[in-house]
Amino acid sequence: MIKLPLLATAVLAAATRLGAAEATPAAHPVVVELFTAQGCSTCPAADRLLTALGKDASVQVVPLAFHVDYWNNLGWIDPFSKPELTRRQDFYVRVLRAGSLYTPQAVIDGATELVGNQENEMRAAIASAAALPAAQVALRLSPAAETVVVDATVEVPESLRERKLDLMVALYETGLETPVKRGENGGKTLRDDYVVRLLKKAGRIEGTAGPQRLSATLSLGKDWRRANLGIAAFVQDVRAQSIHGAANARLAAD
Repeated sequence: MIKLPLLATAVLAAATRLGAAEATPAAHPVVVELFTAQGCSTCPAADRLLTALGKDASVQVVPLAFHVDYWNNLGWIDPFSKPELTRRQDFYVRVLRAGSLYTPQAVIDGATELVGNQENEMRAAIASAAALPAAQVALRLSPAAETVVVDATVEVPESLRERKLDLMVALYETGLETPVKRGENGGKTLRDDYVVRLLKKAGRIEGTAGPQRLSATLSLGKDWRRANLGIAAFVQDVRAQSIHGAANARLAAD
């Protein structure tokens, strides 16, 4: 074995570490989708965990709560539930082979599903997803009286350019409180954050180098509190449904 001089060995080790650092993707925001329902007794704990993750400065997450509608025939109609959100969960169930629809279910960056109130498992999945290559996403919001225009700049790394990718845009609301009168949570007042009000495809991302710009116009509901609204945008694989890069921003109040 050839022994290098001490200084040369140190320089070689430093260069090796530098090369490894350059090859390792920088941590990026991870999308946490929680499929939940106000009629489900085990969901409030998962809702609280989603809120906590959204406030935790030690992790970069884009939290989104999708309220499904299949609990609505069991005594309480969730005012935030929509059939299209149930269809989104059903698509994940089939792609990820989760077996069946259930709540609370969390999907991490479109690639890993788990029970939505399992904090340790969720944090581990977030850490794993954050280490993977991802697109850079930057947002600029232009709110008006009844709409908000979302302009996104997306730069896809070379390793992802052969994939078919869509830019999805979600509008969410936080700080929602609902007195639940019936069902499994009857008699409780539930607080819900990051509730998805709208989900829209902004467009297809081309497999080219350099920044790409896409935009979407979202309508604002009259009863939505503007100070509590936010926009999330994420890059999603059309086939695999895995998510590769995201950003979010709060909607400025008038």
